[in-house]
This record gives sequence, C-alpha cells and structure tokens, in this order.
Amino acid sequence: MNLRVLGCATPFPRRNEPCSGYLISAGRSTLLLDCGSGVFGELIECINPNDLSAIWISHLHPDHFADMPAVANWALNTDDAKKIRVYGPEGWDRRLDYFLSGDEGSGLSKSIFEVGYIADGMVVDIGQLQVTSHAVRHSVLTFGARIESNEGSIAYSGDTGPCEALADLASGVDLLLCEAGAEKESEYHLTAQQAYDLAVSSHVGRLLLTHVPSEQKNSDLTKFDALPVELARPRTKWII
Repeated sequence: MNLRVLGCATPFPRRNEPCSGYLISAGRSTLLLDCGSGVFGELIECINPNDLSAIWISHLHPDHFADMPAVANWALNTDDAKKIRVYGPEGWDRRLDYFLSGDEGSGLSKSIFEVGYIADGMVVDIGQLQVTSHAVRHSVLTFGARIESNEGSIAYSGDTGPCEALADLASGVDLLLCEAGAEKESEYHLTAQQAYDLAVSSHVGRLLLTHVPSEQKNSDLTKFDALPVELARPRTKWII
C-alpha cells in the first residue's frame, strides 16, 4: 500500500507546491484523495488519469477541490477518457456544472464522471481499497477517510477541528495523514500538537502532518517522540 503526496499547500498553491492531493494505491487500485489547486499537473506526471480507480473529495474549499475543472477538461478533450468515479459532498457535481457551463442544472458532470455523494459512515469498495467516510468538524460539510486494504491502513483527516469522529477514523491505522493547519487551537483546524495527541491516543503507527502553513514548515518535530512523525512534502512517497 503506497501513499504519494502530490501537494499539501494551504490555503493557495505556490511554485512547485500544489494544494491538497494524495494518491493511495494497493495492487492495481489507485485512489486520488482531494484535487486542490495545482494538483492535476502533478497527477499527470505520475499517472494517466484513466488509471485512477476513483477520486474522493473531502470538501469543496478550493485548496481541496479547485482542480476538478482541470480533470473535467482532460476528460472532455481526451478521446479515450473513461468515466472516473468521483465521490464528494452532496452537490459537488452541480458546483462543477456551474463552473464549466454557467448552469448548475446542466448535468455536464454526470456525463463526464460517475457521480457519487459521500455520507457519514459510508463504506465503498474501490478495487482493493475499502474507504470509510467520517463526517468531521469544519466550516463546511467535510469528511475524513479511512482507507484499508490487505496491505495496510491509512486515515486522512480532511480539514477538521477536534471532534469525536477522529478517534474512530484514526484508531489503530498504520499511518495517519492529519492536517495541522492551525498555529493555535481553533474550531475548524488542528494544531500539530493536537494531531500528535490524536495519533498517540489512537495507537497510530506513524503520523504524517499535512496542510501545514508555509511559515510553520520548519517547526521542530523532535519533541514528538512517542511515534514517528514526519512532515508531508510534494513528490514524496510512503510505503505501508
């Protein structure tokens, strides 16, 4: 089971630093978690979009969703493009329809993609990957994902403040990909310390901090010594 970081910048991309996008693969199954600003360019450098098993969108903020129009343009302009399954919060397709055509009722997204909506507790099998969605606490409807295969398990927090769902999401996983977007405790984002405390209490094997603002990326991680803690960076890969 592999995790590849395509991008993790927030709240906007920078040179060579796309926003949130992560590839998770096991065997021949490959899932794209989030497709934020700048992600599509990185995606096509490492995989043909036709080889994606599905796309899963945690929420509709631009740093997690804004490159879906690029995926749609690829599909509209590629003769052999398949209809990729895309899961996202209810209405994601209508928002994309409006962006592409100016009409949220055009149904264009459904002609391009296999459209699915995420619900709390929903479990879907994506090839060799099983994905369980958990509603988390953010300023808009947002989901975290627990991804499991015969090879291992990964939890992805999405964007979230402290909430009870995180314990079930992260419990016992091999790797927790957890946002740490807040310098101080807040309602809708976690600090690095809160992410670490969650990882320890949930008996996680390894913690990968992501969605970390640029000014915090040189923070000292050596104080977190109860389990391995690393910082997500674009074009890096982890093997579970």
